[in-house]
Amino acid sequence: MVVGAVENVREMVTRLEQQELDCQTGSGTVPVSVYCELLACYLAMDPPNLPQAKYLMQRIPATVKHGEEGAELTKLWAVGRGMWTRDNPAVFAALAGPWSSGVEHIMAGLGQGFKDSQKRLVGEAYSTIKLGDMALYLGMGEAEAGAL
Repeated sequence: MVVGAVENVREMVTRLEQQELDCQTGSGTVPVSVYCELLACYLAMDPPNLPQAKYLMQRIPATVKHGEEGAELTKLWAVGRGMWTRDNPAVFAALAGPWSSGVEHIMAGLGQGFKDSQKRLVGEAYSTIKLGDMALYLGMGEAEAGAL
């Protein structure tokens, strides 16, 4: 699930992790945008870094997660939770957005990369598959799946 290049995502993760540490030691509070971008990057890595995403969600203060600003974090974690449980329909539903400008390009790349990896997985795993099942795995309608 490549957003641009794997190195770009890794560089972003390194930068955002350092930014999180700097904010915690400096002012004591980390902007929600840093948490959102970091979570999106963990999910967009190839392969997705789901354990780090889960640890990030555990260390974010509850007041941030459940506050007004935390709505996007909740939406992002819905994507991660769906990936963790391998619930493709939930992942595609959660990827629908809308997203803030900070994570929009990351989530667009993640959505396309996830769809591509699912196509590859279905192609490798099945010699025959029902059209409805394929549409469910790929997060698209039966007509669109049939056109593939």
